[in-house]
Amino acid sequence: MPALRPTLTVEADSKVLQALADLHATLAVRDLRANPQRPLYRAGVRYRRESVGAEVWQLPSETARLGYGDCEDLAAWRVAELRLQGEPARILIKQVRPKLWHVLVMRSDGKIEDPSRKLGMKGAG
Repeated sequence: MPALRPTLTVEADSKVLQALADLHATLAVRDLRANPQRPLYRAGVRYRRESVGAEVWQLPSETARLGYGDCEDLAAWRVAELRLQGEPARILIKQVRPKLWHVLVMRSDGKIEDPSRKLGMKGAG
């Protein structure tokens, strides 16, 4: 049976997006506990941008199965694996330009990590 996907229509508001991203990271932790994966950077997955107007937030197990994810998929996986290692990392959402957001990882030491760039994203955001 396919997983149910909640669909939300939201305006690009940073507080709403941050809350959704935080929830996504929490769900990613649960997914990694239930479905252990190789570490993100050794899992063989690549960055792939979604089509304009399409926004599907994948859990790590789905990203691993597909072999690709976009910025929020990769950042959520990375945050989840860091949290499972005891590091209180979090999702960081950055507005690149109007109606375009990029999702990053904020490490506990304040450093910013960009899994999308490490896994093949080119260009700005």
